[in-house]
Amino acid sequence: MTKITKSNTSLDEPLEKRELQEAILEKEKLLIELIEEIEHFKIDLSVVKQEYDIKIGRLYLKLDEADLEILKFKKIEDLINKGFSLEEAQKVVEDTLKKRREQIEEEYKKLNEEEKDIEKRKTISQEEQEELKKLFHKLAHKFHPDLTGGDDSMMKKINKAYADGDLEALRAIGQGGDIGNISIETIEELKNKLARLEESINKALSEKDQLNRSEWAILKESIEKAKKQKRDILSELAEKVVEDIAKKENQLDELKKKYGRQ
Repeated sequence: MTKITKSNTSLDEPLEKRELQEAILEKEKLLIELIEEIEHFKIDLSVVKQEYDIKIGRLYLKLDEADLEILKFKKIEDLINKGFSLEEAQKVVEDTLKKRREQIEEEYKKLNEEEKDIEKRKTISQEEQEELKKLFHKLAHKFHPDLTGGDDSMMKKINKAYADGDLEALRAIGQGGDIGNISIETIEELKNKLARLEESINKALSEKDQLNRSEWAILKESIEKAKKQKRDILSELAEKVVEDIAKKENQLDELKKKYGRQ
């Protein structure tokens, strides 16, 4: 007589499902924490970059303008030596340098916009900052594409609003309709979900590492260390650029004397 052995698969499956669901919840929590940390750090670095651009980038543009003027006179001199009249040489050179002048003007406009962004952030109160963080955390849980029922395009809007400190935009998104959770039933689906979460966590860790090694992170660290020594690195860098500008302007004055104030 053949003995019938009863399979334990049906008994083991609920336990395996619970274990997978618990693992997924743990990974989701870790992913959200990483996302928040990365977004906060990105904002910190963007502020460092904007402060650098405003304090030093503007000076470098002024240095570029001086270099452009020096180049103009040198090109005029070269064309005159080749037989051009002063008027002809001036016209040729102005046409040649026109595009670079326009680029410098655009860069000035960009710096002005960045300065407005920094001023806007300064007007956000501590209470609003806390609300921004809480809303971001809630919305990231709801919309992040690596989580069940996520929405990539919506998450991009959330990241932008958070980076801009746009509390009203985050409030509007938060008041929108909830996304219904997608029901995951089978063990295979749960395993696939867990694998995708682990992949997303690895990507987030890699992004975090890249940010930590970026030039703006290095500058941020240098600024913080200098502050402890009661030094202002950005002001020190600005002073050096101002010295370079002064040298260029002296050189430019000599050229203007030679060819007239063109």
